[in-house]
Amino acid sequence: MKPLPSKVLILADYPNARFRDPINPPLDFILSCGDVEDRILEDVRERFRKPIFAVKGNHDSAKPFPPFVTDVHFRLAQCRSWFIGGWQGVPEYKPSGHFQWDDLNAAEALSKFPQVDIFICHAPLFKKTDRDDVAHQGSSALLKYVEDRQPKYVFHGHVHQKIGTYVGETAVVAIFGAEIVTLR
Repeated sequence: MKPLPSKVLILADYPNARFRDPINPPLDFILSCGDVEDRILEDVRERFRKPIFAVKGNHDSAKPFPPFVTDVHFRLAQCRSWFIGGWQGVPEYKPSGHFQWDDLNAAEALSKFPQVDIFICHAPLFKKTDRDDVAHQGSSALLKYVEDRQPKYVFHGHVHQKIGTYVGETAVVAIFGAEIVTLR
């Protein structure tokens, strides 16, 4: 079944204590790409009353998401005929912290993850949407997944800038704050 065109709110590295962005409905669903406080997710839920799909970022709490959020880390979900999956955290760059991982282990796991239409993650893709500093280097594992599976869209956070590129036929977009995107 072909996915329905969808208007989506995407959040990542949200910088404010409350969600008050001048965004007007209708929205079809919400994606959160990490480093978004639970209070922001609650504000968004109360305001828009739409499904929220999310992954954790490296600055997020280790506690589970609130029950109204669907965690898509290494899981599949479906909304409006879109298949959504994701990967939380970033490649390890410091001795401790939540949601850091070894890129080789991630590559092994992601080699078994099926193709999705929308892939959300926190980390950028290596040499595509990352930065030169150690903390914001991209993931080779995520890049390989995208090259091999070619999801229609990849959205991520972590780099604190809004940039985009294509990897094959896949649109890869770095989100900072809140963005409205129309998926077709």
